[in-house]
Amino acid sequence: MGWTSYHATHYKRGAIDRKAECDSLFSDWYRVRKSAMVGSVYYGAIEQCKHNGKPDENGNPTIEDIPEGERRTYGIVILTSVSMDSYYNFSYKDMSEDMGPSYYDCPASILRLLSPTDDEWANEWRAGCRANIEKKKSPAALKNLPVGSVIRFAYNGGTMELAKCSPAYQFKRAFWFNIESGCYMPATRIPDKYEVVTA
Repeated sequence: MGWTSYHATHYKRGAIDRKAECDSLFSDWYRVRKSAMVGSVYYGAIEQCKHNGKPDENGNPTIEDIPEGERRTYGIVILTSVSMDSYYNFSYKDMSEDMGPSYYDCPASILRLLSPTDDEWANEWRAGCRANIEKKKSPAALKNLPVGSVIRFAYNGGTMELAKCSPAYQFKRAFWFNIESGCYMPATRIPDKYEVVTA
């Protein structure tokens, strides 16, 4: 599925409230049990509350409530983008867990709400998210390395070394800096396969 753009209706302190925009995408057929933004990616536990019922005596479609004990909760991932210089300033791309989204930062609190499933792709996605949660607990995880740590990884046919620096200038938290080039690198661009040189 491609991207959809429209003019946002939810704002917080002058900025688009991405979480509220995504929560509002679900009709009364669904209930958002819990949701979270991780960067620009929305993760949600969505419960289906209604479904199509049997046609009425005239053959018209009907809608039925799903009894609470029979409702299922599944995972959803929504990519978001904001462009304040456009009237259509909010864009999103939604994916259900059974589509095998390649985004694995879903919080454990959301994963715990999901109904059991036999769907292979959904289970692979859930396993990937849980593995990512465990990985982030490691002392060698980027966010857990202390200031002054140095990492090394393959980059553009060679190697790159980055040092973790204290918050300064425009940075509100510690950041990764390449002393050789004088540039910083966002943690999101650092590959998973890196070597901790010093910690």
